[in-house]
Amino acid sequence: MPATGMKRLFLVAGGTGGHIFPALSFGRWLSETVERLEIVYVAGNRPLEREIYGSAGLKPVFLSCEGSPVGTRGWAAANRWLQVARAFGEMVRLFRERPPSACVLFGGYISFPALVVGKMFGIPLIVHEQNAVAGRVTRMGVRFGAKLLTGWRTCHPFRKNRYVEVGTPIRAMRRLPRREAWNKLNLGDFPGGKNCLVLGGSLGSRSLQEKVGEISGLADFRGWNFLVVGQEKGDNHLSERVWGIPRRWDMETLYSLADVAIARGGASTLSELRAWAIPALVVPWPDSRDDHQSANARAFCEVGQGLVWDEVLEGRTEFVSKLHQLGSMDPMGEKSHSDPGVAAERINRSFLREILRTLEGRDGKWMDSN
Repeated sequence: MPATGMKRLFLVAGGTGGHIFPALSFGRWLSETVERLEIVYVAGNRPLEREIYGSAGLKPVFLSCEGSPVGTRGWAAANRWLQVARAFGEMVRLFRERPPSACVLFGGYISFPALVVGKMFGIPLIVHEQNAVAGRVTRMGVRFGAKLLTGWRTCHPFRKNRYVEVGTPIRAMRRLPRREAWNKLNLGDFPGGKNCLVLGGSLGSRSLQEKVGEISGLADFRGWNFLVVGQEKGDNHLSERVWGIPRRWDMETLYSLADVAIARGGASTLSELRAWAIPALVVPWPDSRDDHQSANARAFCEVGQGLVWDEVLEGRTEFVSKLHQLGSMDPMGEKSHSDPGVAAERINRSFLREILRTLEGRDGKWMDSN
């Protein structure tokens, strides 16, 4: 793809993988696709953020901030506000030393100083909201005049004329033969049967692991294999049909194996499951801000193959019934024809098209032939 006229683009993302992974996916696509464009990643200083960026082989600008002061008290709140002040100063220096053509905010607490300083410098601002409920920075960004791009058809509380749905950028991956994917995980002999991928996300994963441990031995799931992502140590054969998998950036092996998934309501995970056409039992994390994971779950189920299980209001009987129902879907149906690479390309092109429209008023048609 030819140069776009942009010289430098800031991608600001921090907090959890749900904010960071879309930024990494979009940035990698831009680096491979657009000529003469410098990508600058900006993140917070939490260990999880350093781990995610490091696993992707990237060195972002880490601001001296480790979380939002909202919801904290006493010395903890004072320390967080001091960190925010430092982050403001660091963003001022960054904008002066390496002025961008535009700044894209993917959410998380670290987007706040980038939003305010970007507005001060008159930098074109684009906010991408992965969730079906807008977060604080997103709502503030819209008030500041930033362009709002969304991952779902709905973005509460905004009307549809206030945003453009482009989808959430997902990692570029290819579907592998099942046996090849299994061998790459080094889990021993390929057992065959139905594979259930368990994705707890960055937060609230332990209860899902415990629930899988409870039901894996039931007759309903005879012949099933459960791949639980998020184990602290190496690959662990936890029981006869349950394997623990460490967190990993490369997910194509796991998605290639999955016939069904159990997942939290994180927008990035649901977007990838949608692209891979993997039926999912979505378990919204009950402590998510503004209950956005429940809204994500509803949006996912409206456009994909999924059911929602409420871990507060429903019990094991409903969990087993819904998971078994999803596992009974035709394995040679939509999934066998879906191409996650095509979905990733479509989303990234739509995203870039809207950035260029913001900067130059382009209609995006020039991209169709590239």
